[in-house]
Amino acid sequence: MVETKMDKKTQDVIKRVHYAQGHLRAVEKMIQENKYCLDIVNQNHGVIEALKKINQMSLDGYLGECAWDAVNSKNSAKRKKAVNELIKLYSKQ
Repeated sequence: MVETKMDKKTQDVIKRVHYAQGHLRAVEKMIQENKYCLDIVNQNHGVIEALKKINQMSLDGYLGECAWDAVNSKNSAKRKKAVNELIKLYSKQ
């Protein structure tokens, strides 16, 4: 197996993914143990917030690297593709 060195941003995203996984495992355990419904809902909020943060970090990376490169490109197809990707992303919300 080849190991690659991750940059700080990637390490931070992976850390958030592990955090979300931990919350999700806790939700699963609480359901299995028939815990109080509102306690489960509160734990779900931890999962949701962790996923929101992962999305934000990923979008920051995209805008700061991929979209920025496309917007500054002389290739109009590349610029149009980046704009269309953002439109598609925001039309889902």
